Amino acid sequence: MSNDILFLAEFAAGTPARSALELATGAAELASQSGGSAIGLAYGAGASDGAAALGAQGAARAIVLGNEDRPAITYAPALVAATRDAGLALLAPATPNGRDLAAAVVGSLHVPAFGPVRAVRIADGVVESEQATLQGSVVTTSRPADGAPSPSVVLVLANTFTPTDGGTGSAEVSAAPAAEESALTQATVAESHEAEAKVVNLEEATIIVAGGRGVASEEGFAPLRELAGVLGGAVGASRAAADAGWIPYQLQIGQTGKVVKPALYIGAGISGAIQHRVGMQTAEHVVAINKDPDAPIGEFADLFVVGDLFQIIPALTEEIRRRKGA
Repeated sequence: MSNDILFLAEFAAGTPARSALELATGAAELASQSGGSAIGLAYGAGASDGAAALGAQGAARAIVLGNEDRPAITYAPALVAATRDAGLALLAPATPNGRDLAAAVVGSLHVPAFGPVRAVRIADGVVESEQATLQGSVVTTSRPADGAPSPSVVLVLANTFTPTDGGTGSAEVSAAPAAEESALTQATVAESHEAEAKVVNLEEATIIVAGGRGVASEEGFAPLRELAGVLGGAVGASRAAADAGWIPYQLQIGQTGKVVKPALYIGAGISGAIQHRVGMQTAEHVVAINKDPDAPIGEFADLFVVGDLFQIIPALTEEIRRRKGA
C-alpha cells in the first residue's frame, strides 16, 4: 500500500469542476503529511485535455478514467480498478456524482467510508476526519479501524479546501486501463435540463443570503436577491420557506437540504433551529437578522442584528452599492 492520496476530478468541456480544484489542493496538503503524492482520477468531457492543469493545485499525477460526456456512474468500474490498493485515501466531493462513485468504490472494495466531512488530516499515518453528527450538535473525529483495507473513501464538503491561486505546476497524465463491461457502464441519461445558475452554484458559493419564515412570502425574497446580487453571492432558504412554496427546494439549506460552507452566510428571518444549523454551521462568518432577540441563530452568529429585515436588507444593499461606486 502506498501513502498516496487520490481524489476525484470531474471535467466538462475540458474544464475541471470547482470540486476538482478543491480536492486537488486538499490531496496535496494531505500527501505532504503522509509522504506520498496527490493523484487525480479524472473523468468527463475533455478530461484528457485538462487533467495536466490539476498540477497547478499540487497534483503530481492524473489518471484519466474516460473522456466522454456520459453519466458519472459509468466510470465506476474504471475508478474501482484504479483505486484498488492504490493509497491511503480517496477524496470524493459530496455531490450527487461524487456520492455515486464513492458508493461504488466502497461497495466493490469493501473499504471504510467517512463523511460528508468538514476537515481531513493525516494522524499517525492514517486518515482522520471530522464530521457533524446528531443533527449537527456533535462533531465526531473518525479514523479507519486497525487492519482496515485501503484506501479509505472520504466524502468532502464543498469549500473544505481552498484552491491555490496562481499555481503553475503540471500533472503527469496517463490513461487508465480499459475497464470491464458491467451494468454500470450501460447507464444512460433519460432526461436532462438546465437548472437555474444559483441553484447549481449554491454549494460552491462563497457568499449566501438565506431567508426563512420571517421573509413571509415569495415576494419577500426580492430584497434578498438584490443583496446577493451586489455581493456576488447566491440565495438560499430554510425548509420553512421552501415548504411554503416561496422558493425552490433546490435552494433549501439544512439537514434535508444542501450543506454549504461559504465565507459569509447572511440569514434573514431564520430562527436557526438545529435542522437548519447542520447545513450551514461551518460557514466562516454568520450574520443573522431577526426580529426575535431570542432566536437560536443568535447563539452562534458572529453578528446578530435585531430588527426588521425589510428595513435592514435594503439599507445594507444601498450602502454596499454606494461603497462600490465610491
